[in-house]
Amino acid sequence: MEKINKPESKETLVLTKAVFITLIEKIIEHFRISHKIDSNYKETQLFGFGNYDLNKANLKNELELIIKGYINGKYLYNKNREALTGKPFIKISREYKYVFFNYLGYKDVNEFINQDFFTPSQKSKQLEVLHKDNNIEDFYYASYYYGEDKKMNKGHVVIYNQWKSIEMKYIYEDDYGKTGIYSFFGNITNNEGFVFFDTKFYNENKKNEGAKFIFFIGKSVPHEREYLIGTYSGFDKYDNTIAGKMILKKFDTRNNMEIEVSSKLFDPIICQELNKKRIVVESVMRKSPLLFSTKSPYAHILDSISNKYLVKFYFEKKIYSIKVVIENSHLNIKSLEDSLFIENDRINLINNGQIIHLDFSINGLFYIQEVSIYVKSMGLIDIYSEHKGQYTATDVNNNIISGVVEFKTIKYK
Repeated sequence: MEKINKPESKETLVLTKAVFITLIEKIIEHFRISHKIDSNYKETQLFGFGNYDLNKANLKNELELIIKGYINGKYLYNKNREALTGKPFIKISREYKYVFFNYLGYKDVNEFINQDFFTPSQKSKQLEVLHKDNNIEDFYYASYYYGEDKKMNKGHVVIYNQWKSIEMKYIYEDDYGKTGIYSFFGNITNNEGFVFFDTKFYNENKKNEGAKFIFFIGKSVPHEREYLIGTYSGFDKYDNTIAGKMILKKFDTRNNMEIEVSSKLFDPIICQELNKKRIVVESVMRKSPLLFSTKSPYAHILDSISNKYLVKFYFEKKIYSIKVVIENSHLNIKSLEDSLFIENDRINLINNGQIIHLDFSINGLFYIQEVSIYVKSMGLIDIYSEHKGQYTATDVNNNIISGVVEFKTIKYK
């Protein structure tokens, strides 16, 4: 068996999926024949990592004998997992570019691919990759999203093979400083101004469905944009179904991306865009719709307040009035006056359904611009009487004001 050839450069070696899978199959086959072991040999013992027996045969020890130095037993195992995700190219770095081939008795990858293991097409594709290695550009992004534990999070995103495949990595740290790493690999499709990431997640060597992502790119080439904004859907570290908004920021190098992801600082502009932009559905089967959430038993109140109202805001002996409708089922708050437009509207039940909280902004020539209203539920349900509550708002002069608000039903359902 030849002595390992020391690499003359620090560049990575890119192997096609076909070549790498054949390589690892030949390595495992050679190891099993040499040590007369069967296919039931544990992977941790085979590759030499985790809770393995140092006194039993393992690839880590075999490879260390070749280079007369340290080998990470999990390196080849992890690369094998990458290939199983469907990644078209596998990157091998440092001494691993040579030791795998040396273990089989070959000088390097060129000698290996000249064997009869490959079809002419497979050889041609690998040679093309080797010759164009410097032209295969990867793209690096940091991903930002509002995630678990109601905190901003970051992740690694690497785009391979001219925007055809993707690797994503998310690192979480618990209260004790212990980190957990979640890795996703998948394919990318580009269609009608959007890019779609379809990823898979590995758990104990079993491939599972991962998260899905959609980002808008318009008519441009994806890597031309410094930022991509889109959505994701998948599951979180607590196994809840989730969806939300995500931003990708482009970096020139992997190192710069990793520095950004490792930093606990966040751009306030990104935080403002992403904070609370997340949907979480607990992985619990409910026996009754009344158990969907703590608000469910009081949902009939929202149906009862759907109506048309004359809303009067009292402030400094003046009254500012607007006619609105609260739509049934949709619960949108809309203006009934052509010159005014309502947006950013939201209705919530609080205090076990006893209080209704309404938020909305008013566009147009109106004294009050944005308002938050609190009114008792039972009073608003009574359509035959006027009912008062309290409001806090900003006026046209950007002053914060507050006072009494009155609801009067102007048309019954």
